Amino acid sequence: MIKSYEQLIAKPISRADAKKMVIRNHYMKTFPSGAKLYIGIFDKDTERAVGVCVMGYSTATEKKVQKLCFGLSKGEIIEMQRLWISDDYGHNSESYVLAKIMKLIKQKTRLKVVFTHAGGCKNDCGIVYQASSWLYFGREKCNDFYLTAAGEYKNIIAPMRFGRVNSKGKTPQQVGEELFGAGKMVDSWRYSYIYPLDKGIRRRLAKLAEEYPKDSQTFRRDQEWVV
Repeated sequence: MIKSYEQLIAKPISRADAKKMVIRNHYMKTFPSGAKLYIGIFDKDTERAVGVCVMGYSTATEKKVQKLCFGLSKGEIIEMQRLWISDDYGHNSESYVLAKIMKLIKQKTRLKVVFTHAGGCKNDCGIVYQASSWLYFGREKCNDFYLTAAGEYKNIIAPMRFGRVNSKGKTPQQVGEELFGAGKMVDSWRYSYIYPLDKGIRRRLAKLAEEYPKDSQTFRRDQEWVV
């Protein structure tokens, strides 16, 4: 039975609790190294934790956002890196909870812009962000993820960057096999979205934003790719 998403609330939690929930429930099964902000999603009736949102920083994120939002400092920009909400609350729960999260960080921080990606290992063009009034700024090819035979998504870029594997002369598929065993590279797109918390920035960025994409042709069902 689907529960009402209107009974969900968002509030800050500890890094330890956020990490535990992300690793246990998020499809990536990894916790981002640059994480700085941790928000728990709770059922206000049962007081049970039913979701988690993790935000943080990366050099790549800052460069992308500052090209559009020149003049913003690092402390005014953050990337939403992980979001998980229990399926018990239905598909509309994501957009409802995102609104709660944006309101919370606007009240509790001096952040002005939240950046995120859709797609990546899941070829989803970001319908939940479109429903939540995020602004869209294009897509790029994503060949970072390897789907293991066990159904887990692994990022091959970090191991290559930090020397865990010698990738010289090897294809991404060969790198993935060496690191994680049998599986296949995921051929997908990465879609960029920005949620301006500042009204002035929203007005300015709205003039630069692109039309929402509607081209998610594949999606994940029981770890199988369906076209």
